Order: sequence, then structure tokens, then C-alpha cells
Amino acid sequence: MTTGRVRRLTPADADEILRIVTLEGLDATVLTRELTVDDDYLWMGLTSPTGGLSAVHRSMRWGSHLLLKGVFVDESARGSGAALELGFAIRDHARDSGYAGVAAWVEPHKPEAGLARMLRLRTSGPLLHRFEVAVQDGDRPAHVPVPGHPGRVLELPGRATQTPLVADAVADDDERGPTQGAARVHWVLDRHRLVLSGFPGQSVADLGELVSAAAPLARAQGARFLEFPMPAADLSAALRLAAVKARRLSRTPVRLGILRFVPGAVTEGAGRR
Repeated sequence: MTTGRVRRLTPADADEILRIVTLEGLDATVLTRELTVDDDYLWMGLTSPTGGLSAVHRSMRWGSHLLLKGVFVDESARGSGAALELGFAIRDHARDSGYAGVAAWVEPHKPEAGLARMLRLRTSGPLLHRFEVAVQDGDRPAHVPVPGHPGRVLELPGRATQTPLVADAVADDDERGPTQGAARVHWVLDRHRLVLSGFPGQSVADLGELVSAAAPLARAQGARFLEFPMPAADLSAALRLAAVKARRLSRTPVRLGILRFVPGAVTEGAGRR
């Protein structure tokens, strides 16, 4: 399958990346940050025989999983298998680097669903839509240290005994028990959005409380929006979200596909390159 050399990208590749990648909120400043914060983001590229990049894949740490957030293929390499080649490389890198697994949002009836199946991502649970709401401006601290990876959770106090509207999709087994009275979800900074791995409130009526809880963290990270999943079949929630001018990010309903690594197992696709 090999169509070129797969390698991790660096700030020296920024111009080539921006030539191939068209992504809202991604500019030279954001890209440089993601290329230099090794423990948070992973950019990998496929180098063509002529030396340029023919494809780029972007991912980021989300809890103990690596979230695959987009593959971009140069027009000259479309139909070559470049997207799958990069997908295998990132999955193997995540396994070798100690991640618990990889995850990606999957639209069941779109071409990306085939790529997810090839990577052995398993989708389950209800169909969801991804929404974002603006975080109100406020005093932004000059500098707030980013917590370590196990600490990148958002807590909604007093909700531990309630069933969340959307459970934390990337929680490990030891994170699903009581949490000192608070419902918890993981977060990751995705350009201008603070992205949550669930909706810890019991209903959409808890959105205001969730935004208030997330606002200081979002402002500290430079995020202007809060992203969260919502059941696609919940019409009343959709109407309430429309009333508060929430923006739907997913074109069609999605599920989160996850591959959880088994220690010592060799995943299909490894060694093909």
C-alpha cells in the first residue's frame, strides 16, 4: 500500500500543511502551537516521491485516547490510499506511545465510515450531533498552566448520582465510578473550541450551568466556543439549542468510533508500510 514516506511533521512543514489543509480557525499561530506541543497534538504527513507533502493527518490527546480530527489529501494523491496509509500510521503510533486507544467522529453513511472500519474503530451508542455555543468574554488571565493529562476534566458539581444526557465517551473503566459529587467529562482544546467528551447535565436545560462551569477554563485556554455532543433524536433539545443560537457542527448525525488497544496485540495494518 505504501505511497510515500510517513513522518511526524514539524514547524518546518507549516507552509506545506497550510497549502493542503483548509480548516476553520487554523492559522500559522495555531498551527505552530500544535506542531510544538508534542504531548497534546500529533500531525503526521505522507511525503511524495518529489519531496512535498501529499497528505496530512491531524490528531490530539483526549483523555487517554488519541482523537483523529481530520485527514487532508492533496489533489494529486487522491485515490492513492494516502488517507488509509496515514490512518494506519497514526493508529500504530498511538498504540506504541501508550494511549488506551484511538477515537474519531464517524458519519455512518459517509466515505469516512469505510476508513473507520478499516482502522477497526467500533461505533456504538445513540446517534449524536455536535454543537457549539459561544463562551462569554471576561477577564482572561495572563497565564494559567495547562493541567496534566489526567487533570483535563470538566466537573459539573452535584450531578454524580444523575444519569448524564451523553455519557463521557472516552472515560476509562476506573473513571466511571463516583467522582466526589460531580459529573465529569474530558476536554481538549481544538483551535478556538473547548471540546467536551460528553454532556454531563441531565438535560439540555443544564446547558447554562455547563457553560458557566466551562467558561473560566475556556477563557484560560483562549477558546471562544464550547463544543459538546447532543442526542440527534432529541427534538426538544434541538429547538432549545436553536433558541440560544447554538451552531450545529456535524452535517449529519455521528457516532464516536473507538478502538481500545489490547496490550501485546498486533493490529491489522501494522507492518504494511
